[in-house]
Amino acid sequence: MVLISSKTLIQAHAVFLVVIAGYLVKSPEVITDCDLVFMMGEALKIDFPSLSSPQQSPFTFCAILIFIEALVDLVLLSNIPYHEALDEALPYIRPLRNGNLPAEDLQVLQRLPQYITKSLTIYWSVWIAVAACRFGAYAGIAFFIYQSRGDHLASSYTSAAAIGGLDRLKNRVVFSFAFFEMMFWFWNFATLREERQERLTKLLEDTREN
Repeated sequence: MVLISSKTLIQAHAVFLVVIAGYLVKSPEVITDCDLVFMMGEALKIDFPSLSSPQQSPFTFCAILIFIEALVDLVLLSNIPYHEALDEALPYIRPLRNGNLPAEDLQVLQRLPQYITKSLTIYWSVWIAVAACRFGAYAGIAFFIYQSRGDHLASSYTSAAAIGGLDRLKNRVVFSFAFFEMMFWFWNFATLREERQERLTKLLEDTREN
């Protein structure tokens, strides 16, 4: 039994991403100096390289990517029909179980539920693929930062100007975000699969009773 629907999770997640993006642009220290980021960085020994100027900060670029991700999620939610479409279609699916139909019609209708099921479950098919891709991407980012966590241990002895490119993303803030995103999309992936199974089970039980 799903306690929180995937649609609610995705909507709340999108709002949360917009809030984070706003903080990264206006007040990045709220994110970079929070206790959770600090504890994860200390526990995993992921350093936070100091930057000599705000122009070197990668967080504005990260904020843009985060905002785009939230916008894409909201657009997908608004354009892909949720499971209400399945509920609305049930009255039209039930007559297909009528055993008094001619044999030639029954042969055609035997193949029809397969196409109906695919079209009405497109919401779960799309979001399961999105969740799997996002989980893999954020897991890769987290591993990339974790395996190079020692690169900035001597940053206090070197010039901050020497830090550039992807090295600026190898810090505890980006790692923490990637880690929690990875956990969220794994949770959402499991929720989506469970939801789809519940809806298909209900559909099969309903059609067998009619």
